Amino acid sequence: MGMACFCVGVMPPLLFRLSVRFLLTLPLGLAMVLGRGKWDPARAQVLLRVPLPNGDLMQAQGLQLATNALRLAQFGQTEEALRRLQLAVAMVPTSSELLYVLGNVHLELGDYGQAIQALQKARALAPDDADILYSLGSAYLRQGSYFAAAETLERAVALQPDSPNARFQLGNAYLMLDQWDRARQEYEKTLELDPAYWPAMNNIGLVDYEQGDLEAAIERWERTIEMNDAVAEPYLALATALYVRGETERAEELGAKAMRLDPSYARLEVLRENLWRENLLRDVQILLRTRPVAEALQQAAIEQFNQQMGLGKE
Repeated sequence: MGMACFCVGVMPPLLFRLSVRFLLTLPLGLAMVLGRGKWDPARAQVLLRVPLPNGDLMQAQGLQLATNALRLAQFGQTEEALRRLQLAVAMVPTSSELLYVLGNVHLELGDYGQAIQALQKARALAPDDADILYSLGSAYLRQGSYFAAAETLERAVALQPDSPNARFQLGNAYLMLDQWDRARQEYEKTLELDPAYWPAMNNIGLVDYEQGDLEAAIERWERTIEMNDAVAEPYLALATALYVRGETERAEELGAKAMRLDPSYARLEVLRENLWRENLLRDVQILLRTRPVAEALQQAAIEQFNQQMGLGKE
């Protein structure tokens, strides 16, 4: 998922955060098993034999499935995790926590319709759960349902006004609705809450550029690079703005660096996923066709292919 839109690389992995939240709802024995950091199936089986307060065997089995699913998801086995979560939800269909986790796994896999369906059910069971609202709003945003995303994320922010993640996503929804001032306000609030939240700084640059304030956009992207100099997006955005301003040599240098960092940013669909809008998308295509940037992209693509094939190693 892209940097500017969903903060990949800024926050801990999504499924790790989900597991921490989910652990708070598990019976103490189950939480202790996962909290040890090392999976111990034998101890887990012993602890699971301890009766739950309500003595509900079906609930115990559902929680065990969900616990195992989260462990699988943390190690990248999301498809198998999804199957176990679906069975867990079938066993305990009234658990907003299980539906929340299921929806987020669907979201992680890009199954936005399934994610929304599960998260809507979770919301119906727990309408004032800010985490559920945040995930549902994020799913609407990824699906392209921007009005629904804004409405849901507004509710999440109302419940958790000090959440930089919710503020940032609400800003993204406003950005896609061309509500520039409201988007800027949410991004600035995000930075007040977390001054290191570089995607918010980056996205203020997106707003500035679409509003025609070239100098402000350049300043924002320069500050973004100061905050995080290891991601491609602000380099490419800054290069585009500098090229438009006439600083051709520096623009081509920065554009080439962006391609070396991540050649996928040469694809317009990736830029759209990162909320680049019409003006910036139009102008970046000119930069991408310049010789230094095109050559850097070609070389980066070759190196990436060789790495995937295991070539070029002694």
